Amino acid sequence: MSLKYSAVQTARSGLLNKFVKCCAGVSAGTVSLWKKLPGLLRIILKVLAAAFLAWLLLLLTLKLLPFKALNEFKNHQYSTRFYDRNNNLVEIMALDDGLRREWTPLEKIPPEVQTVFIEAEDSAFYKHHGVHLPSIVRAAVQNVQNRRTVSGASTITMQLARMVVPRGSKRATVASKLKEAFLAVWIETKLNKKQILELYLNNLPFGFRTEGITSAARNFYALSLYELNNEQIKALSLIPRRPALYINQVPSAASFDYPEEAPHFMNWVKTQYKGVIPPDVRLSIDAEFTENVRRHIEQTLNMYSDARVADGAALVLDNQTGEILVWCGSTNFYREDTGQIDGVLVRNQTGSSMKPFLYAMALDNGFPPTTVLPDVPTDYGSSEVYVPQNFNNRFNGPQRFRVCLASSLNIPAVTLLYRLGIDRYIELLQKAGFDSLYEQRNNLGLSLALGSGEVPLYELVRGFTVFARGGTVRNLKFVAGEAENEDKTEIRVYSKDTAAIICDMLSDRNARSLGFGFAKVFDTPYPSIFKTGTSNQFQNIVALGSTKRYTAGVWMGNVTGETVIGETGSSIPAGVVRYILDSLEKSNNATKEEMAFDKPEKFTKRKVCALSGMAPTEYCTAVAEEFVLAGTQLEPCSYHVFRNGRIEINYPNEYQRWFGGKNMNGSLSYGGAFEFVYPQDNAVFIYDSSLREMQNLKIDVAGGTGNTAALYIDGVLFGVSERPFSWYIPVEQGRHGLEAVSESGESTFITIVVK
Repeated sequence: MSLKYSAVQTARSGLLNKFVKCCAGVSAGTVSLWKKLPGLLRIILKVLAAAFLAWLLLLLTLKLLPFKALNEFKNHQYSTRFYDRNNNLVEIMALDDGLRREWTPLEKIPPEVQTVFIEAEDSAFYKHHGVHLPSIVRAAVQNVQNRRTVSGASTITMQLARMVVPRGSKRATVASKLKEAFLAVWIETKLNKKQILELYLNNLPFGFRTEGITSAARNFYALSLYELNNEQIKALSLIPRRPALYINQVPSAASFDYPEEAPHFMNWVKTQYKGVIPPDVRLSIDAEFTENVRRHIEQTLNMYSDARVADGAALVLDNQTGEILVWCGSTNFYREDTGQIDGVLVRNQTGSSMKPFLYAMALDNGFPPTTVLPDVPTDYGSSEVYVPQNFNNRFNGPQRFRVCLASSLNIPAVTLLYRLGIDRYIELLQKAGFDSLYEQRNNLGLSLALGSGEVPLYELVRGFTVFARGGTVRNLKFVAGEAENEDKTEIRVYSKDTAAIICDMLSDRNARSLGFGFAKVFDTPYPSIFKTGTSNQFQNIVALGSTKRYTAGVWMGNVTGETVIGETGSSIPAGVVRYILDSLEKSNNATKEEMAFDKPEKFTKRKVCALSGMAPTEYCTAVAEEFVLAGTQLEPCSYHVFRNGRIEINYPNEYQRWFGGKNMNGSLSYGGAFEFVYPQDNAVFIYDSSLREMQNLKIDVAGGTGNTAALYIDGVLFGVSERPFSWYIPVEQGRHGLEAVSESGESTFITIVVK
C-alpha cells in the first residue's frame, strides 16, 4: 500500500469520526430538549406527527391507486364541433337527450371567465388541497344559526367530484359531503389546479341540456365564449347554483341556432369513429357546394315529377386525395316519408354503369383493344339459358371493343363475362371495393354484366375513380388535410395502360354515337369520361363522370321501388354530374397538360379496319384508329374480300345467322367451319304441353362450302335448307341427336334435351 493512499485513508477516517461525534451531539441535545418539554405538549406533538404521517401516507396511497371514475370522466364524449374544408361550422354534435357540452382548453378560456367563476365558487381555489377547512367551519356556523342549509362550503374540486361520482340523490347529507371531500382530495392527488379548473369549467351543469361554459354562452346568449362581456360572464356564474332560479336573471336570453349541414354525411361520419370523437374535426366536405348540388338535384327532379322520379343522391370525390367533397343523401332530409334514407348508402341496381369494370378486366386478361365482339341475338348457358337484349331492342352485328363499351351495348358485355367467368369478375370487383357484390355472389349470374347486382353509390363512385387514378383505388377520407396516421395504401386493380385505354374509350364521342348520338351533356371543354346506367325495372338511373382530378356520381329514382314512368333516361343524372364537374373545374387552376388523362405506355394507335379490327386492306371500306400493343403484327382483314368483281363481306359464322335473317345476302359471303350456331351442344329446353303444335325450335347452321344442307333428327332426315341454313323443328320430350350434312359432305353433330 502506498504512503499517499495511507494518508488519504487516515484523513477520511478523521472526518468520519468528527461527523459521528457531531451527530451524536445533536442527537443528545435533541433528546435532552425533548425531555425538558411538558408531558402534555409531548403528547400533542406525537399526535400531530402521527396525523401528518398518516396524511402523507393517505395522499401517497390515493396518488398510486387507480381512479377509474375520474379517468372515464376525463375521456367522456364532448359535443364535437365539425367544420367543413373551408372552416365553416357544419354541426355541433348533440349528446344523449340533446345535451350540448363543448370542450375548450383552459388556455383558450378568457382569463376574466376563469376569474369570475373562481371568485363566485371558490376564492381559495389555489390555496387548498381539495377541502377548505375555514369554509367548512364558516358554513357550519351559518347553517346552525339559520337552522337550514345556507352554505355548502363546496370547493371547485368538491363540485368536480360530484360530477365525476354523482350523488345517489339530489339532497346533500353529511355522508355525501364527507364522500365528496374524500373524492376531492383524491382528485387533487391526480390532477394539478389547471387541469381541475379546465375539467370543471368544461363540465359545469347549467341545466336546460347545457354543460360547460362554452355551450352555456351559445345557449343563453347565442354568443361564442370570446364574445361575452363582464355582466354576461357574472350572470352565467350564478346559473349552476340553481338553474331554474337564476335563469330569469340572465338578460336578453337568446337561443343559438345550431347548424345542421349535410345531415346524411354527418350521420355517416359519426359511425366511422369507434371511440370518442375529438372536440374539433375539420371535414373534407364542402358544405356550401354540397347544398348547391342538393338544390340542383331538387330542381331537376321537379322538372320530371310527372315521370315519378322522386329521389336523388350525389357523391363527389377528389381522385388524388380520396377526400369526400360532396355527400348528398337526399333532397330533403326532413321529408317524412323517405327524406332520411341515405341514397349514397342504399343499394340499387346500377345498370350499364358497371360495364367499364368488366371491359377493363377483359383488357387485362388477353382481350386486345382491337377485339371485335358480337352484338347479335345470343343464348348463354345450357340448362339455365340467358337471353339478353339491348336497351333499344336492336342488334348491331360485329362491333369493335371501343364501340361496345362507349355505346353501352349489352350482348358484347355478357359475352365478355361469359368468357371471363362470374366468380373471377366478382373477386376483381371486391378488390375494387365492391364488398356488397361479394355478399350477393351466390345469387348473381350473367346479368351481372348489365348491372343487376345491387350496389351503393358510395362503392360505385369510389370504384369509378380507378380509371382516372391509373388503375388503383384508395380508401376514402372524410377529414381534410393529411393526418399523421393516414392510410395512403393504394390497391392496384388494373394495369396503368388498361386504365388509360378505358379513359380514352369512354371519352370518345364518335364511339359513343352508336348508342347515345352526339349528346351535348358529355361534350365538355375539358378531358372527361362518363358512364350511365339504368336498372332492369327502371327504378334507378345512374350517371358517373370523372376528370383527372374529380369523380362524381348521381343516382335518381325511387327509394320506394316504384318504376319510373316515360323515357327519363340516364342523361338526366348525367346533367347533374356535368354541372358538378363544370363547377369544380372552374376553380381548378390546372393546365391542359395536367388535366389530360394518362396515355398508355406500351400501346400506340394504329389504323384498323372499322369492321373487323384487323389491319386494313385495299378492300376495307372504313378505317378507324385503335390502340395496338407495340411490336404486335396485325392480321390482314379477312372480313372484306373481292369476289365475282365486287367487294363482299365474309362474316364469321356467329354473325351469319343474324345477317341471314335480315335479308343481307347480296353482300354476304359465307365460309368458315360448318357448325351449329343455335342451339348449343347439350342445351336444355322445357316442353310446354299447353302449346304443343305451336311450340317449335329454330335450328341454325353456318359455314361450309355447299349451298344446301340436310338436317337429321335422331338419324331421320327432317329436311333440306338453302343458305342461310335454318329449320323449325317440333319440340318433343327426351334427348335428341341433331346432325347437319352439307351437299359437299361436311357434317356437324349436337345433342339437345327437352324436359
